[in-house]
Amino acid sequence: MVTVDRLLTLLAERWCFRFTRWSVLRILVVTVLTLALLSWALPDRPGSLKADSYNKEFHLQVSRNVTYPLGDTRGFADAAKRGRFNVAWIGGSEILRVQPGDRSFIPELVTQRLGRVHGRKIWTSVYFMNAIRLTDELAALESALATKPKLVVVSLNPLWVLNDAGVQGWPHLNGILARNGFWPPSHWPVAASLLAPGDVGWRFLSAVSRPVRERYNWGVRMASHTGGLTFLKAVTDPHPPAPTAMDLLNSARPVDFFLEHSDTIRIPTNADILHTQEPVLERELYSTSSFNATVLRQMFQMVRSAGVKAYFYVPPINEKVAALPKYAGILADLARRLADVTRGQTTSRVAFDPAGLQSRVPPMKFEDIIHIYNPAPEADVISRDLCNLLSHNGIEPTGCAR
Repeated sequence: MVTVDRLLTLLAERWCFRFTRWSVLRILVVTVLTLALLSWALPDRPGSLKADSYNKEFHLQVSRNVTYPLGDTRGFADAAKRGRFNVAWIGGSEILRVQPGDRSFIPELVTQRLGRVHGRKIWTSVYFMNAIRLTDELAALESALATKPKLVVVSLNPLWVLNDAGVQGWPHLNGILARNGFWPPSHWPVAASLLAPGDVGWRFLSAVSRPVRERYNWGVRMASHTGGLTFLKAVTDPHPPAPTAMDLLNSARPVDFFLEHSDTIRIPTNADILHTQEPVLERELYSTSSFNATVLRQMFQMVRSAGVKAYFYVPPINEKVAALPKYAGILADLARRLADVTRGQTTSRVAFDPAGLQSRVPPMKFEDIIHIYNPAPEADVISRDLCNLLSHNGIEPTGCAR
């Protein structure tokens, strides 16, 4: 405020500027006119999925990853196809087939199994993000419902669905949450917990100005031309200094720091990915916050309000881990808590089994606790569940008759 006062004093002394009650209105008018002029003068910079590595590598036939590059506040593309039976599938790395040399999405496998609906091909838009958390899935669901799909599928990773050690992974999606964050009132807890004034402001400006909405693309373009400009002398020493303790802390994920210093759960030193994930699953037992439960209920409320058919599911974990008494107890507790959270949330159009797929999927080969080499058995079970959901609503995919 001191800086603002000094600036106003300088303007008054040199240019006789006086701040009045109309000044704010003048600033607003000039801002709107400037944004309108930029929208008219600047060319379109729409988002593109051409460079997406998953779409390139996976050779997808009936699905496509619709997630823009990380940092793009638009989040996801509208890739629904006209004339198709459009499905939106939301999930993280647990929906991947990680078989070396034959990687793909589980949604691709399921879509191929379902075949056609009333003569129309099925097309699945995959809202995929690595390290996705429940609030990120909420943002993806906001974007997915805006495309008016016929069916929504949401994967609820058992490591994170009710784990308050990691409620959000990608805050650049907050602008999407701001879209419907203020109505109905049931959305207020999430909005109040995560949205900053800047998120709301950028969301408003993005709605009224195309260049603001496309600022990620403009930023990348400008950086490609100015990234090499510097007033500093280049350092050619091939031996950089050893990282300090603060450097190491800055390079760690927040959830890793939390688990490292947790009073209840500790990750073993030099643990591999499997033994890193096990404490994360165990941390679910100690999650006492109601935030994830609030987010999950909001997701169910959104699909009910949209009138769309929806299928939520909890994927299986490595059966060798699930068979251990400690983790069998954790999964049973998770199923009980999910049943409490989602009680009264399902309908004939919205399906969810709190017990998950663990006992229904035949043994599979896992890379770790959650990532599967060949998830064909899981794809079979999900396909049958989707057939049941759709048939109960008068829709008979051709693949369901096999």
